[in-house]
Amino acid sequence: MNKRILLACLICLIGISQGIAQPTSLRLASIFSDHMVIQQGMHAPVWGYAKPGSMVTIDFAGFKTQARSDEKGKWMVKMPILAAGGPFDMTVTAEKTLTLRDVMIGEVWVASGQSNMEWTVGMGIGPDTEKEKAAAAHPGIRFFVVPRETAAAPLEDISPGSWQAVTPESINQLSAVAYFFARQLHYDKKVAVGIVSSSWGATSAQAWMSAEMLSTHPDFRERMANFDRNPAHWAETVRRNLENDRTRDSLANASINGIRMGVPLAGFMDSAWRAVDYPIDMDKAGKSGFWGISWFRHRLKLDADAKGVPGSLKIFLRAREARIFMNGVPIGTTGNVEKETEFNIPKGLLRTGENVICIRMYQHWGIGLIGSPTTVPKITYGTKAREIPLTGSWRVNHDLEAALPQMQGFYNQPTVQFNGRIAPIIPYGIRGVIWYQGESNAGQPVQYQTLFPMLIQDWRMRWQQGIFPFLFVQLANFREKRAMPGDDLWAELREAQAMTLQQPATGMASAIDIGDAMDIHPRNKLDVGKRLYLAARKVAYGEHIVHTGPTFSNATLSGDTMILRFSSCGNGLMTRDGQKPRGFSIAGTDNTFYWAEAELDGETVKVYKPGLIRPAAVRYSWEINPDGNLCNSEGLPAIPFRTDHRITAKQ
Repeated sequence: MNKRILLACLICLIGISQGIAQPTSLRLASIFSDHMVIQQGMHAPVWGYAKPGSMVTIDFAGFKTQARSDEKGKWMVKMPILAAGGPFDMTVTAEKTLTLRDVMIGEVWVASGQSNMEWTVGMGIGPDTEKEKAAAAHPGIRFFVVPRETAAAPLEDISPGSWQAVTPESINQLSAVAYFFARQLHYDKKVAVGIVSSSWGATSAQAWMSAEMLSTHPDFRERMANFDRNPAHWAETVRRNLENDRTRDSLANASINGIRMGVPLAGFMDSAWRAVDYPIDMDKAGKSGFWGISWFRHRLKLDADAKGVPGSLKIFLRAREARIFMNGVPIGTTGNVEKETEFNIPKGLLRTGENVICIRMYQHWGIGLIGSPTTVPKITYGTKAREIPLTGSWRVNHDLEAALPQMQGFYNQPTVQFNGRIAPIIPYGIRGVIWYQGESNAGQPVQYQTLFPMLIQDWRMRWQQGIFPFLFVQLANFREKRAMPGDDLWAELREAQAMTLQQPATGMASAIDIGDAMDIHPRNKLDVGKRLYLAARKVAYGEHIVHTGPTFSNATLSGDTMILRFSSCGNGLMTRDGQKPRGFSIAGTDNTFYWAEAELDGETVKVYKPGLIRPAAVRYSWEINPDGNLCNSEGLPAIPFRTDHRITAKQ
């Protein structure tokens, strides 16, 4: 560990990066613009470029500060320690003068991670989306979205961007989690808040780490030694991948093999196709992560009163595009959709006896979906509005259409996000980081136990602003619930995230109770932002509050009962629905887990299973989509855990 830290520190001082052309006139680094927020209470850096040897003067908030540009034309000024306030103008002078308007001093946070952090208010946050957008008039909350750019080696600067105040229009571009976090902070501390947003969907932790730090991890040492850092080679890789992305839609539209074969027709034979029960996600359909076109068929029988009458089909769909056929005739097409949609069935299409609904679905990210747990697809017809549910068995085939280019993963290569979207904004003055990521590392939870803490160390050492707070979101519940307990990679990834709390100045917001079984992007970003801010109040601002849910402390064995003790209980343990505690499983010495009975007893939980004589381990919410209901008096959910190898016999 000491060698790794020393190596990273040396590299921070050396400053390996992709160079820029020698500047010929004064300019600021691209992260500085009108409407920006400068971090209060620290010597915030301001930097840029000028003719080599130029004296640069900054006049801001009543202070003047100077620095001379080096032989490459780069200069950096450390601002005086400033108190929150504004707006101010910032004047930067060398051979010419630049003025930045409407600059605030307040609290600045970096928001980073993958798609759940990238997810904007404009992309939809549930039934209150329009209400939240209309109310988003907060001139004291500013944000800067780091331009999307990847690189094989650290960039000196980012492409031009701009700080924006939060308005009902600009909110469409801001991370929803970051917005709700910033709003709580702004209301509570009554200071300007700046969010530097740098997230990218489907990225792993290793994409956000420096090559030097990642090279010290045993799983990546060889890969990084052979990593091609040539900028020209990387540019060609990106060009080729983007070309595949651009052509995918046109290839999908042109592929009509299924139509030529008569797949939508009622008489088409689909007995050799894969059978899958409604609701249908791409995991069940055998194509998780699939980019391409799938055909789905469902047979239903109608009585004589269906003949000759119009009807309607109502079904929940999630797809990039879906084309719907009834007995071989197209009845509708969706664009990029994720909702229950109704399609009219013209008079004469329905028939007595067997009918066939056929769906040609084009999906990306492998997130195609037919149905949801809360909706029942149905055909309605006739004057009496007869309803026929479409649940049960469907048939699916993924191989009829031409193969499309799959996910272009250039943006998820090791280090390329750090190089393009983190290195160029270092060392902008910040209070800390909020982070929502982990889904892309869920297949390697043991690796994440060391990888994630290394990322935090990496950023802190390179920023050189001390051990700043690093707050993160534990993965939400997702996918179907299991009938029996057992091992689970997502549960282990959550455990790896919780283990990272051993690092100093870290905090974790659990989302284990506010996910969506059918969507890896749950819409409830409001509570995620609020819970991150609770962590900030404790970790960043030193408030003595209960900022997290009940956290397992220890377990003792008393006869055939496990007695579990917790910290962060607030005013006591409870369940969020008033029912008995659930979500606990228990195992004997054979390590086979069974669902357990549980009882609250003050600040402890008693867990047992009738007939299990000597329990050896207990787990709580140990699956990808648990239904545990334990919380504290503040309503915060208990953190998933396992007691395996952590139990002592009661004396």
